[in-house]
Amino acid sequence: MARSPFSFFFHFLFLTANTVAFAFPHSTSLQAREVTNTSKAGLAWPNGNSVDMTQFALSDKISWYYTWSAWPVKSQTELEFVPMLWGERSIEDFNSTIFQTLSQAQPPVTAILGMNEPDQGGQSSMTPQEAAQMWQTFLQPLRAYAVRLGSPATSSAPAGKQWLQDFFTACGANCTVDFVATHWYGTDAQAFIDYVIDYNTTFGKPIWITEWACQNFVNFSDQCSDEDVRVFMNTTQAFLDNAEFVERYSWFGAMKTMADVNADNALMDTNGRINALGHQYINDNTTLVSVARGGASSLSVISSRASVAAALWISFALIFSF
Repeated sequence: MARSPFSFFFHFLFLTANTVAFAFPHSTSLQAREVTNTSKAGLAWPNGNSVDMTQFALSDKISWYYTWSAWPVKSQTELEFVPMLWGERSIEDFNSTIFQTLSQAQPPVTAILGMNEPDQGGQSSMTPQEAAQMWQTFLQPLRAYAVRLGSPATSSAPAGKQWLQDFFTACGANCTVDFVATHWYGTDAQAFIDYVIDYNTTFGKPIWITEWACQNFVNFSDQCSDEDVRVFMNTTQAFLDNAEFVERYSWFGAMKTMADVNADNALMDTNGRINALGHQYINDNTTLVSVARGGASSLSVISSRASVAAALWISFALIFSF
């Protein structure tokens, strides 16, 4: 019996749907990693308005950012800005800016960060006693604006923890510290996890990790590979998302050039476009991110395309066999 054109058409759709289902199995090697979606993740942002920050808001993973200063990014209105009093050399700039920022920032400012790596000579470099005095003079009064204050962010060098303990001793009851901020660089994910747990246990306060990366500062010739970085981020970020005492964190770094840090840790390319690691960090499930070795990702894509082509060919062949 002769078939109508509509019969051929619907038969084609049915066969194509079934054969394509075999071409794309429910689970492939290109699925993005699963991370509990929280609002803890932020951006350590040195780029000003020269890079589009909104590309990191493709998912709802990122909720805040800081700029190592009291200056927000003018074009950014969706993410919460967290000002910082970087150190002694930034006092004048901080004082001339912070009150305008507190009154105008949208979303409103809810937290301010203390000094940046005061235990390091190349950073804000000050004694715990100097930092305590600076805190009492410039940061403590800002509590009147209903903001929370984060401790000076020490490095993960051996002297960092002792510096922060001495800071609390120097402050006595005169510094209100609502959470402890710290940095960590290394290549061992478990060592990072142990470090964060120890800081929470030692200081008994919520933790912010305002810089961390897969970076070896002890032996610069022995750095993480691109895959090492992805696995390290996957493990440590999952821990931070699930640790109740961790309030916020920001990876290093969201920048085009990484200074003395392994470039494989960059969340964007040298043109300022978000890269594969950036998509992984923001848990952007609209972009497929492979953590497979070598060319497994491209091979999977090629294989899938070939399967679709074969599916269409089989559909045509079966139709005209009737």
